[in-house]
Amino acid sequence: MANVNHNTLTDPYLHEPKGASTAIAGQVYIANGAGSGTWTQNHNYINGYIAFDATTPAYNHSVTTSFTPLDPTFLISTALGWSGSTTPNARLIYTGTNSITAAVNFTFNFKNNSGTSRDIELVFYKNGVVMNGGHIIVTATTGEWKSATLTDYGSFSTNDYLEIFTKGSAAFTLNVASASLTTMGVPA
Repeated sequence: MANVNHNTLTDPYLHEPKGASTAIAGQVYIANGAGSGTWTQNHNYINGYIAFDATTPAYNHSVTTSFTPLDPTFLISTALGWSGSTTPNARLIYTGTNSITAAVNFTFNFKNNSGTSRDIELVFYKNGVVMNGGHIIVTATTGEWKSATLTDYGSFSTNDYLEIFTKGSAAFTLNVASASLTTMGVPA
């Protein structure tokens, strides 16, 4: 057999990276820059949602003039590397073992339960601290359903958690007909 340098091989003679025979479906090889690397999950995601109900409505929140966590019970439709929790507040928890960078989105349908229109701010909190960037203000009007989306991007490590906090221009009851809190992340 002739001696052939690997760097001169062309398709179809190229080799799979080391460890390919034991890699789990859905994993990708991440090089470490030092001639080696590891196999890791190619993405992580979750969809936590509040099922649609505009009649009851699905969730009511007492908004105050200080930031408080939204605290519905999110149903989980699909997840990989994330889980949902209701204690001490509604949150999504990253359970994967590799650090990821993820897009996070919260979309909801809302209105003011009664009285004067009120401004409402929403912001993502990661591990109890405001995330930079994902912060919106919208007006909640009585008798008029509206929708809004809060988005951000951040890094997450095992056991990091994500929550949504809100505050208003004055106290009022926020009606939520439906909502979806999602993340999609890739290895960092």
